[in-house]
Amino acid sequence: MRVLIELFIIAILSFTVILARERRSVFYVKHNSTEKSQKSVSSSDEKPTLWLKDHDAPRIRPHFSLTKTSNFLFDLNRYRCSEPVTPDCINRTVLFRAKIIGELRKRLKEPFSDGDHYQVRYGRPLEPVASPVCRMMRANVRVLSWKEPPFTWNEIGSYLPTSPLFGDVTNGSCVIVASAGSLKRSQLGSFIDEHDIVMRFNHAPTEGYEADVGSKTTIRVVNSQVVTKPEYQLLTAPLFRNVTIAAWDPGKFDQTLAEWLATPDFNLFDNFKKFRSSHPQSNFHIIDPRSIWRAWTALQDLTDVPIRKNPPTSGFIGLGLLLPVCRYIDVVEYIPSTRMNGLCHYYDDELNLGCTFGAWHPLAAEKLLVFRMNSADDYSVFQQGTVRIRTDQLERC
Repeated sequence: MRVLIELFIIAILSFTVILARERRSVFYVKHNSTEKSQKSVSSSDEKPTLWLKDHDAPRIRPHFSLTKTSNFLFDLNRYRCSEPVTPDCINRTVLFRAKIIGELRKRLKEPFSDGDHYQVRYGRPLEPVASPVCRMMRANVRVLSWKEPPFTWNEIGSYLPTSPLFGDVTNGSCVIVASAGSLKRSQLGSFIDEHDIVMRFNHAPTEGYEADVGSKTTIRVVNSQVVTKPEYQLLTAPLFRNVTIAAWDPGKFDQTLAEWLATPDFNLFDNFKKFRSSHPQSNFHIIDPRSIWRAWTALQDLTDVPIRKNPPTSGFIGLGLLLPVCRYIDVVEYIPSTRMNGLCHYYDDELNLGCTFGAWHPLAAEKLLVFRMNSADDYSVFQQGTVRIRTDQLERC
């Protein structure tokens, strides 16, 4: 019976393969089987934190049902392959895609009770929603400016940098490097470092992992826990030096900037000021919390079922920041590939599939939307671990 089901899936999804042939690999690959591949060997959710104080409670990342186990949903060896044009490899990839997309859709539809900590008030748009890329660009994820109230007279405004977040980069090649455990032994480092802008998250290291994740870092998107909690060593750790930093704290859904300044989720402002005082030339920005919830609203607009009323991941926020300045964005190991190993991060040993499929952020919805935005072929996504989002082929948004 299982064999019949899989054959049925192959037959149905083979149409997808045929229809998607205009999609191309994001890698240069020689398909001559007598030659070695010439490719450049090139989501995750944020790690659940310990509940140290009462005020930490709203930001806990609860583990999901498959947490702390090495038992996977399926045998991944059945789906791995390295010859993208062979029927066997196409079928393996199609079956794996069905498994992953099916699992994400299942997680998306699971009941949840997030409470109302962020006081989210959402109403469906009355007009048709734009294409996913255009809708995300209209969310206008951005950093705060010293030129706008209340920062024109507020002390924080005097610490906000005057330099643009990405300098003079426009129409660049960009890559989002998820911290996923599936980057381990991926050999994607050279591919990652080829991009103009390399975006990483929180305290994810490069030293000692260069072959898999590269060594270049242009920008780090960090949440307010990383800014405030001493174990992350924002003020002293070398990985926060000589890179652009964009820190975020969500605040409430409809809060004004003045209200958010008075009651952030985590008070990132003290360490922000200390960092900027110690490194006045640093390009350390704070993301406008209102734009974070605009990104959440865009995600809900583009998702047919209700999503978790918690802020999006750093990766999704980072995508919003990159869209206006990149001609394309490669998103590495955000949608699970056949390298999926159950590890939360490539740099630690925590087994937690909640980091892959979502447990607190609306991560399943994010990954399904990113897949809709993807222009790369299925082999690139599910075997090589890279989605490509193009902005240079868009009609006017």
